Amino acid sequence: MVTVASARALVSPAARDRKFYTGIAIVMLFTALVGFSRTYFLGLISGHATTITGRVPNATVHLHALLFMSWLVLFIVQTSLIATHRVKVHRKLGYFGVALAAAMIVVGGRTAVEAARLGAVPPGAKPWNFIAIPFGDITSFAIFFLCAVLWRNDKDKHKRLMILASTCLMAAALVRWPGVLALGALVSYGLMLVFPIAGAVYDRWSRGRVHPVYWWGLALLVLGVAARVALLGSPTWAHATQSLFG
Repeated sequence: MVTVASARALVSPAARDRKFYTGIAIVMLFTALVGFSRTYFLGLISGHATTITGRVPNATVHLHALLFMSWLVLFIVQTSLIATHRVKVHRKLGYFGVALAAAMIVVGGRTAVEAARLGAVPPGAKPWNFIAIPFGDITSFAIFFLCAVLWRNDKDKHKRLMILASTCLMAAALVRWPGVLALGALVSYGLMLVFPIAGAVYDRWSRGRVHPVYWWGLALLVLGVAARVALLGSPTWAHATQSLFG
């Protein structure tokens, strides 16, 4: 036990953080690749790419996929830059990250609206109610990312907010993992919470306490899912979205 404790003491908290945050970024990219591989990525190779509803993806869907996958790749690059002490490059690349996030929000919203207009939703779902799912994911991502930008000079808040922002993209990938959709779409949101929970557990292990960002971040994620569920059965929501975007 003394040997283990001594070995841990030799590794600085910053070094442990670099490994953890780079590792979780890689896991997120892997999660997305697995989720979208069967219908989309492998379909691109064979020339038979489809969406989860079986439709042939249009230009907006392709752009949506490119932007969101670029975000996950950028997340790995940014954490790797910090891990190799290239902070100046990390900050300069952050400007590209802001532009990419803005494009993701716009294109993500457009993709959701087009899917609702086409009725491209899971069986049994009502298109203008179901739009609450992608809109909720995009809104949550935007909130966490905006907070990460505002607190970019506070590294402890910033890096945790970036995990929370990227977490918001994971449900769409996880629902496409084998067997998940059969258990219910909400299961993907439960699995999504593994990422910030892992961050909280790491905080507790490495620092003896969980950073407050994770507590309110997890609360916001859970409340957001509850709001999505409520809107899925709301005629008022369906009428409002169809009136605005239909």
